[in-house]
Amino acid sequence: MQTIHDHIRQLRIFDAHEHLATPDIRRRENHDLFSLLHYLESDLITAGMKRGALDRRLGLSDEERASIFLKYWQRTTNTTYARMFKQAMEELHGLREWNMDGILQANASVLAASANPGWYDDVLGERSGIDLAFTLIQTTDLGYDRFRPIMFLDFTFRLNTTEDLLAVWRMMDKDAVARSFRAYLDATDGLLQRYKQEGMVATKLGHAYWRTLACGNPTLGDAERLYDRLLGGDAMTESELRPLQDYMIRHIIERSTAIGLPVQIHTGHHETSVSGDGNIIGRSNAEHLVPLLLDYPDARFVLLHVGFPYHQVYLSMVKNFPNAYMDFTWVYIITPTAAKQTLHQAIEMVPASKIQGFGGDYNHIEGTYAHLQLAKRIVAETLSEKVEAGALDEAEAIDFANRIFRGNIIDLYGLEGMD
Repeated sequence: MQTIHDHIRQLRIFDAHEHLATPDIRRRENHDLFSLLHYLESDLITAGMKRGALDRRLGLSDEERASIFLKYWQRTTNTTYARMFKQAMEELHGLREWNMDGILQANASVLAASANPGWYDDVLGERSGIDLAFTLIQTTDLGYDRFRPIMFLDFTFRLNTTEDLLAVWRMMDKDAVARSFRAYLDATDGLLQRYKQEGMVATKLGHAYWRTLACGNPTLGDAERLYDRLLGGDAMTESELRPLQDYMIRHIIERSTAIGLPVQIHTGHHETSVSGDGNIIGRSNAEHLVPLLLDYPDARFVLLHVGFPYHQVYLSMVKNFPNAYMDFTWVYIITPTAAKQTLHQAIEMVPASKIQGFGGDYNHIEGTYAHLQLAKRIVAETLSEKVEAGALDEAEAIDFANRIFRGNIIDLYGLEGMD
C-alpha cells in the first residue's frame, strides 16, 4: 500500500507530548552527545553502568566518558532505545564508526548543533515535519513558536513536610504559607489559571512514578485536618497523608476541567531514572483510574503510553469511557512489537477520534526525529495490513492517519485555527 506509506511519510504532525529543552536552554547548557542519551541511559544502567557515570560534573574527559559509554553500548545495541540513538547520531551527526574516534567526532557535531540557532527548525520543522509540539519542562516560558507548554501539577499535592508547603507557596509567588486549606485551594486555582494564560495546553499528573494511581474520595474535612497538621509541623507517613493527596488530585482534575484543560496522566511503564517508588509497576496500572473516570464524566483524561504493560485492560477502558483518550506517546520505542499489535487492536476497538498517534517523550530533538520515523512506519504498516485484510479501505486508512497525527490533537486541545 505505497499510497498510505507515502501519505504518512509526508504528513505534517502535531506532537502531543515531549520533554524537550528549548533552543535557548540547549544553547546555554551546551548539550553534548552524552547529554542526549535519555532513555538509552536507562538501558546502559540496567546493563551494569553506574547511574550518573557519564555526568559532566564528575570532571571526566570526553575520552573517558566515551570509553565508559562504548563499554556498555556494546551490551545494549539490540534495544529500541539504542536503535533510536544510533539512527539519530548517524543521520543527524554523521556518526559512522562506533569507536572512540567516531564518538568524539559526533560529540563535536552535537556541540556545534547546540550552538546553532537554526537546529531546532531544521530537525523538527524541516526533517521531521512537526508543526507544533507540547513540551513539559516545568516552565511556561518557552520562547519558541513551535512549542506549547504542559505542566506537572504533582508538586501541589506531593506534600510531606512544612517545607514542601513553603516551596509550593514560593512557586505561587506568595509571601507566606496559606494559613487555611481553603486558601491553599484558591491559590492552586489561581496557579492553574495563570498557567493557562501563559499558554499551557494540558495539566499533567505524573504521580504513578511515586505512588499508586488509585485515588480515594476523602472529604474536605479529612484533607483540611491533614493540611493543618502538616502546617503545624507534624511528621506523618505517606499513608497518613494519602487523603490530602487524593483530595488535591481530585481538585486539580475538577479545576482543570472547569477551565477547559485536558488532564494527561502517566500510566504504565516507568523511566528508571525518574522513578521514585522503586519501579513498583503495578501502581501504574490504568485500571486504578476507573473511579476517577466514573466520577468526572466531563473531564478529558489523556491516558499516556497506552498503559503498557497493562495495555489490554487499557484498551477496554478507552473503548468504554467517553472521557478517556488513547495516547501512543513513548510506546513505539519501548516495544515496537506491542505498539503495532496495540494499534491493530485500537483500530478494531476504539473510535478514531479518541486516539493520539504520537508523542516523542524525549528530552532532545534528535530522539524525537528518530522516534517519529519509527512511529510513522509502524502506523503505515498497520494501516496497510488493515486495508489488505479488508478491514479498512484506503481512504479510511488515510483519514485515520490524519486524525491521529494531527486532527485529534487540534480538537482535543482546542487548537482550532492552527490547521
